[in-house]
Amino acid sequence: MAKTEDPFFYSQLECPVCKTLNEYTNIKMGSYIESGRDTDFCPVGYVWHNPAFQKYNPLLFFMATCRKCFYTHELNNAYKNWQKDSTFKMYRLKNLQEKHLGEYMKEGGILKFLGNHIDQNKYPFESAVIKFLIGVFDEQLLEHPSKLDLGRYFLRIGWLFRVENDLIDGESSIISGFFLKLKGAVKTANQILPDYDDKIKNLKSHIEHDYALVFNGVSQADDYKRQIQQAINEVSSSLEPLINAGEKLEQIFSKVERALAGVNEVKNKTFFEFSSFYDFLYKAKELWDEVPLSEREALMKATEYYREAYEASDKIGQGIGQIQAAYLIAELSRRTGNHEDADRYFNQMIRFSRDIIHTQKGDKSTIKFTKGLLEMAMEQARLNRRVSEGAVR
Repeated sequence: MAKTEDPFFYSQLECPVCKTLNEYTNIKMGSYIESGRDTDFCPVGYVWHNPAFQKYNPLLFFMATCRKCFYTHELNNAYKNWQKDSTFKMYRLKNLQEKHLGEYMKEGGILKFLGNHIDQNKYPFESAVIKFLIGVFDEQLLEHPSKLDLGRYFLRIGWLFRVENDLIDGESSIISGFFLKLKGAVKTANQILPDYDDKIKNLKSHIEHDYALVFNGVSQADDYKRQIQQAINEVSSSLEPLINAGEKLEQIFSKVERALAGVNEVKNKTFFEFSSFYDFLYKAKELWDEVPLSEREALMKATEYYREAYEASDKIGQGIGQIQAAYLIAELSRRTGNHEDADRYFNQMIRFSRDIIHTQKGDKSTIKFTKGLLEMAMEQARLNRRVSEGAVR
């Protein structure tokens, strides 16, 4: 392809929700090259043949967003031919129209907030993230949203953050995992302590009202009662500051998490009326809790939805699809510090892969692909165990 050639072709498509005719950008095959893929399949080092387009991540054109109502869907062949999809038109379209337009009409709602901040030329990275977020929002409006597609969209949001920030890498992954464990421990303690406090208060009430009936006539009963009450009072007086301190600690952890995300993400670049894209996302998260503030949060959501799709066999068939999904859940769990889940899914993937290699010896392409993925899974599983056991510093 000549360096001056336009790497795009354009397709016109009517929005199924508001009937607006939109023109969408498609990437011509061979317009850019990738130098490789990361261990979660994130493209690494893409280079456009025409350097004038180097500022654009190809993922910017993955989703199609209506310029009028902001309805967003993956720009694939199925969507381009939605008018020929009788099942979609008969059973899903009307409900989708009502829900999407209802959300669009909400002043101060998340849909307009996101859609009004798309500017692909001035803010290509930010606009790509926003388009995926609206795609997630519209997918969730469906009566039966695809967990697999939700996982795919969040995964790509994570990739966008990584390309922009190189956030989760090496020690950052370990720190994130350690931080998550600390935060989880505090949250668990905060759930247990109030329940324990209630039980102590209940015990105190029983001692005050029922003790005499049970221990009437017992030698030194009154002395024992005083000792029990003294011990209960000591426990109660200790629990209250513990509960308060635990709640305060959880609040501090939340502030630290936001601060870390703010430092690691694009913090010094203004975005529309916001001091940074992070500040924009933080505001969006107040309107809709699904908004991730960092690569790690996006990957955690991707893991959650991939796991749901995997367990429910949502668009994931036996064989290659199964081992790909198991591997991805494992690798994303590893990257976000959930080493126990990572180990479990790596083991499943390795077992399924060996079964495929053993039972499909005649299918050379399947065997070759499976062996390549198996080799990568075994390497990542070893890395996960070393990190989990504290061998990597």
